[in-house]
Amino acid sequence: METSVNLQKMLRYTWRPITIVGALLLLATLILLCMIFLKINSNKKKHKKNTIREIMWTPPHLERLKQEYLAKLLQIEQDFNSNPDDIRGAYESMSSLIREFAYKATGVEVDKYTLTEIRLTDMKGLASIIEEYYEPEFDKISVGDVKASIEKTRRLILEWN
Repeated sequence: METSVNLQKMLRYTWRPITIVGALLLLATLILLCMIFLKINSNKKKHKKNTIREIMWTPPHLERLKQEYLAKLLQIEQDFNSNPDDIRGAYESMSSLIREFAYKATGVEVDKYTLTEIRLTDMKGLASIIEEYYEPEFDKISVGDVKASIEKTRRLILEWN
């Protein structure tokens, strides 16, 4: 019994599937590169907007601003004295107040920053007082010395330069 084997030439198969797969890979690569380019370009535009806003900021009259926020702090203290069980509310109000004060005094939007981001700024006093607020502000059971925190906040406002 005689058997013969005829081998086919390599790549004798059609070239269309290889071409289609190559074209799809090329298309996917181009789409990915376009997405990366657009992401980088949009980040540059966002940075430019922030720069423009910072340039347009004008510093306020600091003494008037201090008096305004000391009055607001006094109101927070009076509200706490009338309801001493609302420790969390007092700390939330103080946190909001001191962040807003720092924003108006410097033009840096610290009212939107996390504690970690505030630590990266030059405002070390602000970072330490916000850190003091965190535990009573976010714990399940708020415990803190509100009167001492109000005094520290008052001192920070008075010493702000």
